[in-house]
Amino acid sequence: MSPLTDTLARHYDALFRCPFHQTVAATTVLTLTTSYLLLRSTAPPPRTIPSPRVSPATKSTPYPPTVLPGSRLISTPHGTINVSEFGPAEGRRILLVHGISTPSIVFASLMPALASDGYRVMTFDLFGRGYSDAPQDVPYDERLYSTQILYALQSSPVSWDKFSLVGYSLGGGISVAFAAHFANRLEALVLFAPSGLLKLNSLSLMAKLARGGWVPAAIERWMLGRQLASREAVHKDDTPAEDGFDYAKIMQWQAKEHKGFPLAFGSSFRHGPIYDRQAEWEEAGKKGIPSMGVLIGADDDLVSPGLLGEMVMLLGGQERVRGEVLLGADHNLVREKWRECADFVADVVGDPEGIDDYESDNEAMHASTSSFGVVGDF
Repeated sequence: MSPLTDTLARHYDALFRCPFHQTVAATTVLTLTTSYLLLRSTAPPPRTIPSPRVSPATKSTPYPPTVLPGSRLISTPHGTINVSEFGPAEGRRILLVHGISTPSIVFASLMPALASDGYRVMTFDLFGRGYSDAPQDVPYDERLYSTQILYALQSSPVSWDKFSLVGYSLGGGISVAFAAHFANRLEALVLFAPSGLLKLNSLSLMAKLARGGWVPAAIERWMLGRQLASREAVHKDDTPAEDGFDYAKIMQWQAKEHKGFPLAFGSSFRHGPIYDRQAEWEEAGKKGIPSMGVLIGADDDLVSPGLLGEMVMLLGGQERVRGEVLLGADHNLVREKWRECADFVADVVGDPEGIDDYESDNEAMHASTSSFGVVGDF
């Protein structure tokens, strides 16, 4: 035994036999505990993490918060939200909700196309994405996101009492959850590659542990970085987006500059409407929403086209829901196939001025032959 080990062993044994050693140990513990209690900050942690809107733009900033027309920052009890709204004031309203990672800039081509057709369109950055703040004292679940939708609608200078809801990816799951409670406000529900019915048992063991909150935050952040890097690697050789935005760069910027993004992503993964929400979808399907449609890319590697049949069935069946697979499209369909997506929205939502008849419009919709490749073939 080394001299150091021998000395430590003697002091350890003395703790159980020597009153002096016991007094010193107790005094040390008491002093450290008292110092911690007295010196620690009594101020509560900030309730929100500010978005990059509070930082000066640099050469690495991929786009400003005002890049979409009609942009505004609104203050809410959960933090500031970045909202964009434009199009004819008298046009039928369409609200678009983006997915778990790419912010609302993903609709940079789809929204102007709809506005030019005569629709009034609105979108916003989900909490913790883009230029919206990240609340850190609430779970990122359907309750938070439904509240955020209501915040955005309330901020408009025109009435949004009735509107159509378009959800993409996680935004699709959010939209279904919203519809289950606020269907009386919806004229139509359109879903692009929606979450909500993904299968929890398909996750890896590590992903299941992370979703259950069993993985330390540092490892969870490493897993998030690895996942984002893998997605970037898949698309690193993609041609530049037609709208001129570099989405790989946007994701890199958001992950680095938005300090609330890892929290928002991780909490959405754990609490958001992503997996096995059959009951929620069935409830939304019972609410009598006048028109509904679901579109999934044939090559989607995140939301399988094989889920389309279950989605349509839960929402009310083929008589009430238009379900299609878009050939030549993957999970990025709303930005890479925005023309087809705009046509699909127009078919489901109806005339921009709201003068169409839903029943005749739906009959024509289901009787038509689709240019998307698959209609009602699941």
